[in-house]
Amino acid sequence: MTEPGVLIERDGDVATVTIDRPDRANALDSQAASGIAGAIEAASGARAIILTGSGRAFCAGGDLDEIERWSVMKPEDVGAELYGSFQSMIRAVRASEAVVVAAINGAAVGAGMDLALACDLRVAARSAKLGQVWVGLGLIPGTGGAYLTLALAGPTRAAELLLTGEILSADDALECGLVNEIVPDEELMDRARALVARVLRHPRDGVIANKRAIVAASRDAVEAALAHAAAIQPLRFTSDEFRRAVAAAKRRRSARPS
Repeated sequence: MTEPGVLIERDGDVATVTIDRPDRANALDSQAASGIAGAIEAASGARAIILTGSGRAFCAGGDLDEIERWSVMKPEDVGAELYGSFQSMIRAVRASEAVVVAAINGAAVGAGMDLALACDLRVAARSAKLGQVWVGLGLIPGTGGAYLTLALAGPTRAAELLLTGEILSADDALECGLVNEIVPDEELMDRARALVARVLRHPRDGVIANKRAIVAASRDAVEAALAHAAAIQPLRFTSDEFRRAVAAAKRRRSARPS
C-alpha cells in the first residue's frame, strides 16, 4: 500500500512507514505530509509503527519549492494548507493507538524534527542530525516543535535550539533527551524492531491505555502550539524576510556541485 511520497509495509502487528522522497532528502510538500498522516491512519490496525526515511535522510523538513510557493499565497490559504497537511501528520501520530517509533536516519530538521519528536519513541542512527532550523528562514516551528522540544529537552536547552538553529549530532540529541538510543547506521531498523518487541510483549489494551495517558497529559500544550503556529506561521511565510531567506537558500543550493 502507498500514499503520495510514502511507502507502507506490514509484518504482522508491525507496520513500517517510509517517507519516500530520497531525491529531496525526504523534504515534504503538502501532498507528502498528508500522505504520512494517511499512512499512519491506514496502519491503525497495527500495534506498532516504525517511521523512517528512504535513502540518506529521515526528513529534511519542508520542501523548499513548496514553501516558496506559500510565500505568494494569502496568509489564510497558507494557514489552511499548513493545518490540513503538515499539522495533520503530527495529530495522526498522536491519535494512533499504535506505538510509533521513529527510526532516525540522517537529517531530521524543521518539520522532520517535529515529526520525530511527536513519535512515542526515537532510535537514532549514528549519522542522525536533528535541528530546529526554522529561525534561519525567519519562521517558527510550524508543527508543534516549540512545545515538543521544550517538553523533551527542557526550557533552557529548547530556547537555545530554537533561537540559534543549532544542528545536533546524535550524541547531543541523546544528551538532551531527544532520542532514546543511538545505534550504528546498519543496525537502525533491527534496533527499532527490538524496541518495538519490548513494547509488544505487554498486553495490547494496557499499551494503548498508557499511550493515551501520555498523549492526554500533553494534549492541551501540543494543541496550543499547533494553533499558535497556524495563526502566526502564515504571516511569517508571506513576509519579505522569509522571501529573502528562501532566495538565499536557493542560491546556496544552486552553487553546490551536482
